[in-house]
Amino acid sequence: MLRMRWGQRLINSAHRWGYYLSMYSGLRAVRNRITGSSLNLDAKLEALSGTSISSEDLGDWTLRIHPRVRPSSASAEGRFGVFSLRKQSSGVGGLIYSFFCSTSHFGGGHVEIAFFEKDGEVTYYGIRNIASANAHRLGLKTLSSYFRLSRSGEDALVLRFVSRSLEENGFAIKHATAHDCINFTVDNRLLPRGREQKVRRSLHRKYQKLYLVINNDSA
Repeated sequence: MLRMRWGQRLINSAHRWGYYLSMYSGLRAVRNRITGSSLNLDAKLEALSGTSISSEDLGDWTLRIHPRVRPSSASAEGRFGVFSLRKQSSGVGGLIYSFFCSTSHFGGGHVEIAFFEKDGEVTYYGIRNIASANAHRLGLKTLSSYFRLSRSGEDALVLRFVSRSLEENGFAIKHATAHDCINFTVDNRLLPRGREQKVRRSLHRKYQKLYLVINNDSA
């Protein structure tokens, strides 16, 4: 039994480091773009890809929208995708900013939002400031802090920002339950060993709060 546990830990560790390598090298983004190239979303939604969106709080951004493969754990109906947001003026060196955006799921996002859509309704189920998180993972805490968009409430601020553009184009907005968010997005093999439950509890609190905020906004 002990040998089996150690064997599984080694497999998970190899999977985690392989994942990080593919992420920082951009291979993950290439793979996701290839697998998503044969998929589609609502035509009105796809028409928004490449448009500029702005707010007083967050500035000017370019919005890209990528179809993605349905998560293996997802039972929800609809088509799945990712909103990818990139600043039009980053305020840091272009190569540095481009590198950290290239570590996102589709290779161009400062912030990414996972969603599924059906019959004109968009449901969020994941959000991450990719640039900040991946700079922090490399120990670049000053840069990671610079990539943050707000000292608090960043996720809700970004979701509300994107929601305004979607609602202006006729889409209804919802947020998935915390249980579904974790079920769709969390790969236990990528969680830090010994901290799995702590991370899952933290994510549950995050998504439960967003579920209440976004769904109350849309009520």
